[in-house]
Amino acid sequence: MGKPLNIALLCHPTVGGSGILATELGHRLADLGHEIYLISERPPFRLRNDHPRIHFCESTPVEFPLFKSPDHTLPLATRIAEVCANHHIDLIHAHYAIPHTAAAWIAKELIGKAAPPIITTLHGTDIIYLGAMEEYRPLLQHVLQASDLVTCVSRNLKERTEQLFQLDAEIEVIPNFFEPKPITRSREDIRASLDVGDGVLAIHASNLRSIKRIDLMLDAFKIAISRCDVKLLILAGADTDRIRPEIEKRDIESHVRIVDDVYEVDNYYAASDFTLYTSEYESFCLGILEGMRHGLPSVSFAVGGIPEVVVHDKTGILVPFGDVDLLSESIAQLTENRDRRKEMGALAKARAEKEFSAETIVDSYLGAYQKVLGLS
Repeated sequence: MGKPLNIALLCHPTVGGSGILATELGHRLADLGHEIYLISERPPFRLRNDHPRIHFCESTPVEFPLFKSPDHTLPLATRIAEVCANHHIDLIHAHYAIPHTAAAWIAKELIGKAAPPIITTLHGTDIIYLGAMEEYRPLLQHVLQASDLVTCVSRNLKERTEQLFQLDAEIEVIPNFFEPKPITRSREDIRASLDVGDGVLAIHASNLRSIKRIDLMLDAFKIAISRCDVKLLILAGADTDRIRPEIEKRDIESHVRIVDDVYEVDNYYAASDFTLYTSEYESFCLGILEGMRHGLPSVSFAVGGIPEVVVHDKTGILVPFGDVDLLSESIAQLTENRDRRKEMGALAKARAEKEFSAETIVDSYLGAYQKVLGLS
């Protein structure tokens, strides 16, 4: 791409695929020489604060006696307008339409003719849940239509979006990417810290929201440990108080390990044997891709965009949503067949490197930037 760009990147700071993807995209763009102004209410979970071209711009929610809860959107809009004015922003890239594209649209109204174009990347929840609500659908329709370009992380999410909204412009599909970081702790060290020995270890990493259906995962895992010797590691990006009682209720505490707020996730993937996901919906599932880059096959429900990431019986095992018995059987199959795990893991790694590398996906985003700026 020609001259370096000044890019305002909007994302949630919490652990989740959208915030992780946006943050890693910012890192990659900064490495290529672009100036990244990351606007959020606090530094995102995986943000590197030592990069000279990444600038964190805090947007503080407003507490006001008349409001029952803090106001995020309007202060965010004001902060976006301020950053655009002070740093000559070339484009705004919003991850999640609500509240980020809505706030960017208000900021654009504040700025006027000098306002930069807006790219909206949809990650799933804002469409699947908020898009189905009458309170949000008209606003979503308006801000998506007002975006200069809309992208989705999977074909499934694009189809779901097109079913809900009438947009004049074509939605572009740009998948997620993941590049593993160097391993800083050995497999043996991680396993010793978890007290799992040399046995098979399944891993699940998420923010534990209700859509992740941790209840179904624990149900399937309880059945699986009656068939085979396997442990489960949960990398939790949220308060774990609500799932610990569920683990105790099923009497599987001795087989489950929970680790909170892990930054260096690669160490834990490298110490594991396969990934396990039981979401009700996933537009993509970054956790599966993270495992794939470390040569891990997956067991998951075949929902949303997951079948676009996982090739059934080659890079992982896909199970119809809600089939806990088949899920537990699949867990047992991978646990008991080391050769199959290794073969599927190798295919998973090769697929991830070919289809979902940073180089390929960042180039796609740069192409999108060129398009909205009239440079292509």
